[in-house]
Amino acid sequence: MFVNGKCIDMSFLKHTPQFTEQDAIAIMKDLYDIQATADALPSERDQNFRMSISSNGCFVLKIANALEELTLLDCQNQAMQHLNLQVTFCPQVVANRDGEFISDIQAATGTTHKVRLVTYLPGVPMGSVKRRTSGLFEDIGRCVGEMDRVMADFDHPAARRDFYWDLAKSPQIVKEYLPLIMDINLRELIEKVAADFERIVRPLLPGLRKSVIHNDANDYNIIVGGNGDLYPRNQRVVGIIDFGDMVFSHTVGNLAIAIAYTVLDQSNPLRVAAHMIK
Repeated sequence: MFVNGKCIDMSFLKHTPQFTEQDAIAIMKDLYDIQATADALPSERDQNFRMSISSNGCFVLKIANALEELTLLDCQNQAMQHLNLQVTFCPQVVANRDGEFISDIQAATGTTHKVRLVTYLPGVPMGSVKRRTSGLFEDIGRCVGEMDRVMADFDHPAARRDFYWDLAKSPQIVKEYLPLIMDINLRELIEKVAADFERIVRPLLPGLRKSVIHNDANDYNIIVGGNGDLYPRNQRVVGIIDFGDMVFSHTVGNLAIAIAYTVLDQSNPLRVAAHMIK
């Protein structure tokens, strides 16, 4: 099943948490001793709540799918902690009242879910911003590059996984699903691109650097801001969120994914890509 353009395992959807905003308020108080109000945020297979406190600060309460592996959540936490040593555009993980970064809660059904709390990055998703300047494109490239530089010496066993959304797997994924494309012209175009990849790119792959990458800098995981004067409004990256697709792969894939989403609906996609690569 595809949700918002992503292939979602149906078994995961059956274990999506079903907590209410009132539940989130109680969880926040019980685990973190913080009184807050809750607003549900969009999510695919988990639950996220924006938790606002009286001093105008905000957090994001993240309740994981019941099938989510503890090791992968730990990988995400450690990656954010590692990044926060040198960059300011990633969320920070907040410990609970016992000093733990991952907590267990139980749903009314008896199912156990993992809970985390991260800082909230104020801004808007890039996908909701129509005007995008060359400065924004270059800032996205800069942030992705900074992320890759800092992550070059990071590793975690959970990131070394066989993952559907690892770009290194794309040739076999394309080959597997190509027969399902009924539009003959589209199928031929994809066949041509795949053949070009095999001829031009594959020989270069052994020489490419590998590292743990964020792997999902899409237009709704890139948060922009920079309010004030009209021209720079929302033309600066203030956050890159959602570390759920992390994987050890070709480092350049991180930039490739960011480019693929940023050029959507752009009249001159190559110009946009050039700004990001610069």
